[in-house]
Amino acid sequence: EASRLAVEAVETGLNPEETSRDVIAAMGDEILARKMADVIRSGNRNIVHRAANNPELRGMGTTVTLAFVRGTQATIAHVGDSRAYLVDSRNRRIMQVTDDHSFVEALVAAGHLTQEQAEEHPMRNVLYRALGQAEELDVDVYEVHLQSDDRLILCSDGLTRHVKAHEISEIVLSNRDPETAAQLLIDLANKRGGEDNVSVIIVLVESDLPADSDHNVDSTIELTPIAPEPEETVILAERHFVDSASDTEDTLRATDLLTDPKPGQPEHTYESGGEGRDPRAPFQ
Repeated sequence: EASRLAVEAVETGLNPEETSRDVIAAMGDEILARKMADVIRSGNRNIVHRAANNPELRGMGTTVTLAFVRGTQATIAHVGDSRAYLVDSRNRRIMQVTDDHSFVEALVAAGHLTQEQAEEHPMRNVLYRALGQAEELDVDVYEVHLQSDDRLILCSDGLTRHVKAHEISEIVLSNRDPETAAQLLIDLANKRGGEDNVSVIIVLVESDLPADSDHNVDSTIELTPIAPEPEETVILAERHFVDSASDTEDTLRATDLLTDPKPGQPEHTYESGGEGRDPRAPFQ
């Protein structure tokens, strides 16, 4: 129910009939970022109010990772422990764009736990931020610069509990077709005992730009605001779900939405060669 309410809020707030491609293309970065955050907050309020009026629904919640792709730029709005990854095909590098809003990841960020310890921690699935927890909600919004052959991946924790980031990168880079790669990732998670919903979206960026084009990309690990001109197109893969009839599949033109209806359950850069780049910038 929480996942459905979140999807409905996005569909209403980013209705293609009311918000045309031209209107969205003309939006400034800050306006689009605020709009995406607002639709997630709207979904959160709907969940909180529904739970308050229905005792049997109290405690329900969901996570959400929403991506809107415009040319060479993706704007990502995020709450919870679903994740967005960027796979840089030139440098064979995968970067976790989003931060997990879990207590254990907060301990990792503070230096109190290693990533290996976090993976075995008994509270690794407990979130401190998710839709449905409180009426007020902070939404993280990131801008990501895209280059030709990059892959943008949205996935639930049903995948990341069982498949490592470097394995995600290897499978995606070995299979150009987004739907094939997504299904292989889902199959691997299930083979390793996946008990949760496994949701995967893969966006493949295609462009006629030369490989050595300069996109003002910062090659360091610092987070640098990036606002390139939209010149590329993207191929959107369908979302794939496993073991869940209640999740809703949703593709909104150039928008991908991923929700995970288990907020109480619940490394950012991995390399397989090359120095890569960090195209991420948290929206201010």
